[in-house]
Amino acid sequence: MKLKKQRAASRVAVEGTVLMRMNAFLRERTLDRFLAARDAMLVSRHFDPKSTVLPDVYRLLGRGRHHQVLAIATQAMANWVLNPGVHFVAAQAFRELGDEDRAEHEAETGRALLGGLLMTGDGSPERPYIVLRAADEYDVLASMGLRCRAHQVAYRNGRAYDALACDDGRDVWFDVSAAAGVGLRSGVAV
Repeated sequence: MKLKKQRAASRVAVEGTVLMRMNAFLRERTLDRFLAARDAMLVSRHFDPKSTVLPDVYRLLGRGRHHQVLAIATQAMANWVLNPGVHFVAAQAFRELGDEDRAEHEAETGRALLGGLLMTGDGSPERPYIVLRAADEYDVLASMGLRCRAHQVAYRNGRAYDALACDDGRDVWFDVSAAAGVGLRSGVAV
């Protein structure tokens, strides 16, 4: 019964436009549809790029507190729904609780969103990945098997960037204008 309430709450908590555009992206995984979902999140009243809920959720997961993980993830979903990591954490918690169907659904959503992030660029200064929050950066790095060893912030042409120096010697660039409060949608000044 507890899991049914959590599922219903997560559907209700996410703003309608964001959820509609995210589901459109999940049905047809194109860059345009991913950016449309991102744009909807940028104007959502729930969007808070500085939220730090994900590290707390990872700590709870590590302690085996799976019901708490799902409760917090569900509560935060209105803000975090486009982040791959929150779906991967939820998938792991559902798996630990024996709900394989829901675990696979969350894992697939996380993989799709990660794919959307990877479509936004190539990590070069000329084509940085476009992210909503710092946690997205670390999801991208993890998917590449990289770890950040140093972080640099840069501002160019009215846009904000994070350049993450990785353990393999390369720098991976991210457009973080949304998280920095710069008025951008789909990477284009508005």
